Amino acid sequence: MRSQGIFLVAMLGLVSAAAAESRTVSEVLTEPVFHGQVQYYEDGPKNAPTVVLVHGLGDKAAHDWNSLTRVLSREFRVVRFDLPGFGRSSKGNASYTPDNYASLIRYLVERRIRAEPFLLVGHSMGGAIALRYAARYPQSVSGLVLIDVPGILHRSVYSQHLARQGLGSMVPGLSMAPNDPLGNLLGNAFSNVERKQLMPELVLQFPQIRQKMLNGEPAKIAGLALALEDFTRDITAVKNPTLVLWGERDTVAPLRTGRLLAAVMPQSQLTVFEGSGHVPMDDVAEQFNKTVLDFLRNPQVNHVNAILRTPLTPVQNNRVAQCRDRDGMTFEGEYEQIKIIGCRNVVLRRARVHKLRLINSDVSIEDSRIGGGDGGLVADDARVIITGSRIEGKVAITVIEAKLDIAGSRIIGEDAAMAARYTSEVVFSVSRVESPYNFGELHGFRVVTAKDLL
Repeated sequence: MRSQGIFLVAMLGLVSAAAAESRTVSEVLTEPVFHGQVQYYEDGPKNAPTVVLVHGLGDKAAHDWNSLTRVLSREFRVVRFDLPGFGRSSKGNASYTPDNYASLIRYLVERRIRAEPFLLVGHSMGGAIALRYAARYPQSVSGLVLIDVPGILHRSVYSQHLARQGLGSMVPGLSMAPNDPLGNLLGNAFSNVERKQLMPELVLQFPQIRQKMLNGEPAKIAGLALALEDFTRDITAVKNPTLVLWGERDTVAPLRTGRLLAAVMPQSQLTVFEGSGHVPMDDVAEQFNKTVLDFLRNPQVNHVNAILRTPLTPVQNNRVAQCRDRDGMTFEGEYEQIKIIGCRNVVLRRARVHKLRLINSDVSIEDSRIGGGDGGLVADDARVIITGSRIEGKVAITVIEAKLDIAGSRIIGEDAAMAARYTSEVVFSVSRVESPYNFGELHGFRVVTAKDLL
């Protein structure tokens, strides 16, 4: 009996120690960035490795992370907070930009979190904020998780994506599905700005205009600021191991954005959740939580996409293929030459093609390598979407009354990266151009003429 009593006392002691070690903290902190108060939470062992979770738009705010927090807090000190403008934090007509939110995180790290480096996880708008923070303070972050992040593609491309989904277009902003809460917030904000024909940057800059055009609502202000931001420097600057997570059916932030991030960020890996939309932590909670936990335990990436960083090797066969007046064809593997004439919805995926000729066609090129030597891409009266691909040659791309949308790609031309026989249009999103005429990242709209080489 005495031994049983000793055992019981010991077990109770262990339980008490574990209860003391694993705790939940909820407090309100005063912050100097937005000059208000921020609701702050901590869960898990105080001396464990620290994970900071940054939520997206919506008044659930830090509670978006409830399920993940329950899993992580067994092993990690988990820090969450309601971003100003959301949840229980102060709300007002303030400048809710990624820059200011990154400054808020820095303040919390220095004054309250006091643990560096830490692991950083961001969803949706929170992913954009996490990206900005990791780029600005690289020594502060040991591992980064980015989840379904909107606002990375050039805003005109983003709007066109939504239009193709049947959701309408509200350039210079965005539009969303009528039953999507995020879309309602953003769509109203952007439509108000468009109707008044104001420069959206001016709306963000002046409180009086924010009040008049956006009713001073934090979600609309934050959404507009996110859509206008250029994250090119951030994406190329982050060297931390980065896990990119995406819902396959996300219509808010298209999967193409995840491919862009995985292609451009040097230490990144993309994982796609089948059947999930914009919120995989709800749609596929068990799979999502396990994926995040496994990465945070050992923040390394195993399948880095090296397409943009690896020089082209010669094509090893003489295979030639053609699509003529057909829809929906897919090409993969190695080809000496492909001609696509009068075709729609054609996809080149993980392909290596020496010479690619597109005539009066709609083509998507993903994770592919085109050109080398006298090879390259010729787009003649074609609409081409290029993502995560490398194209090079004496003239890497020749355009003839074409429209190109190039994201997360690298275009290398010995004589020119792009030359036009007839005026063509191209939109770049976080892409790199290397030629005698341009060298560096491009993010924006360009008209290419016979006299205006890239």
